[in-house]
Amino acid sequence: MKIESCSTPKCRGLSQPGDDILVVLPQCLYAVFDGATDTAGVSVQGESPGRLAARQAALAMVRYASVPGHVPAPAQALMETMNRSIAHALAAAVAGPVWAGTTAAIVEDAGDWLHVLIVGDSGIRINGTELLRMHKDIDLIYTAGRVGVLRQLQARGWVGDALEQQTRQLVFKGLTACDPQLLSAPDVAQLLAQAQAACAPRLQPDAIAQVPQLLLAGIAGGQYGYCNRTGHSLGYAVLDGTHTQGPDVLSLSRRKSEVHSIELFTDGYLSCPSGTSVRDWENEFIRVEAQDFHKCGAFAGVKGSTSTQFSDDRTVLTVHFH
Repeated sequence: MKIESCSTPKCRGLSQPGDDILVVLPQCLYAVFDGATDTAGVSVQGESPGRLAARQAALAMVRYASVPGHVPAPAQALMETMNRSIAHALAAAVAGPVWAGTTAAIVEDAGDWLHVLIVGDSGIRINGTELLRMHKDIDLIYTAGRVGVLRQLQARGWVGDALEQQTRQLVFKGLTACDPQLLSAPDVAQLLAQAQAACAPRLQPDAIAQVPQLLLAGIAGGQYGYCNRTGHSLGYAVLDGTHTQGPDVLSLSRRKSEVHSIELFTDGYLSCPSGTSVRDWENEFIRVEAQDFHKCGAFAGVKGSTSTQFSDDRTVLTVHFH
């Protein structure tokens, strides 16, 4: 087999670690984990909460997969194992009320079978064609809000890094805290109405009703209440030391004889290349950066790039079977 990987933090100067973790145990386990971005600047013993969650989930899977002759466990058991690892690490760090979460994209090589588990919006592509990638609806809301804020600030003459930093601040902290000298009450009301209208064709009624409240509260104050929540269309799955559940949990198996390649990747890659090598993934990333640097057009998202940071950490792990 041929194994390639690339993991790049959002910090262009590589002076700060990202929140992505990858695992490679040849003929055993392949996985990528994307720790959730911390919106409050909290550190747990010198580590971001997202990186802690990703690292602890990864360590739990390494321990599980390293037991000789172990019987492959069902998805629910694996999620419980990873959540226990995260919860124990937070308790040991005496971290207090810190929220730490991560996605996961995992492939276990069990001889004749490959077992796949995805939690959240990290993805897996099989044989270069079968794409397993889920998105959470709440991101549509914050993306719509962010694009609206960015356009408003651009119209007021904001440009460059300052434009992105101010936009990100308003989306993460919420429009309630917006300086009226920056955006007036009528400006905010217009943004909320525009975002709600933009989301209407793509979201369920219970989600559309929450658009103004979520944008006023920001990601920090509004999103996390939907983690592992059932009974609401905005609920999404995350490994955070509790009980993982939601529509974006996927578990399936493939005969190994039918698979010639697998690609595991985090959401720092906004689109997939036609080829299946790491070079292909990086070339596609470069193309997307050139086309939509601010992430407000064809590849709109909740964060844009700046001169010092990419919009997100990115990790890809490819395995070609021969």
